[in-house]
Amino acid sequence: MTSRWQRLYLLGDSLTQQSFSVGGWGACLADKYQRKFDVINRGFSGYTSTYVSMIIARLLEEDQVAERKDVAACVILLGSNDAVLKEADKRHVPVDTYITNMRAISAALSKAGVGVDKQVFIGPPPVAEEKWRAHLEADPAPRPMNLSNEQTQQYSQAASVLAEELGVGGFVELHAFIQQQENWPELLNDGLHFSPSGNAVVAERVGAALDNVLPSVERAYPLWDSVDPENPSVLRT
Repeated sequence: MTSRWQRLYLLGDSLTQQSFSVGGWGACLADKYQRKFDVINRGFSGYTSTYVSMIIARLLEEDQVAERKDVAACVILLGSNDAVLKEADKRHVPVDTYITNMRAISAALSKAGVGVDKQVFIGPPPVAEEKWRAHLEADPAPRPMNLSNEQTQQYSQAASVLAEELGVGGFVELHAFIQQQENWPELLNDGLHFSPSGNAVVAERVGAALDNVLPSVERAYPLWDSVDPENPSVLRT
């Protein structure tokens, strides 16, 4: 039996994994599209585009994406971990490799039936360097500063260029947009990950992009006040 519930797929790193926390941008999308789309969180904390490119085929197979043909859109947010400083973090992925990986991830989705017109890329957000440095130093096992806002910008620009080249359904720019907001570091709770107010900003921008990608569907099943309590058999149809 084919499910009437289409899926909205979120793919990324900790910025996506944490998006189902209270007030997270993914949770906001699940609320926005309730009774219309099931929102699936496939965020992997600490992962780079290289790591995701290694698991994407298996992930899509495990989620039966090609078989079910019910993913209405996929949101992809990667790049922050790729952009770590090479001398401080071995996960560093050069920009050219990041582009290659993102292209491969997009192709894998297309092969599974989630074409570029159903894909929305999000560029990595800025880094509030002083907050992130303080966060790393406060760790029980202090770590060296491993991110640069200037370097992260390169990955945001690369994602934008690739999105245009591939013709994806939408691109959400965060790096410059967030920095244009008043007291913008407050949108990042530790200098990298979104605060409650930051999640609200991201949810609004991603939701606007998805509205141009997702099909128009009615809420599943009749509203309660349209059902005759004395004759609820309409719910069987």
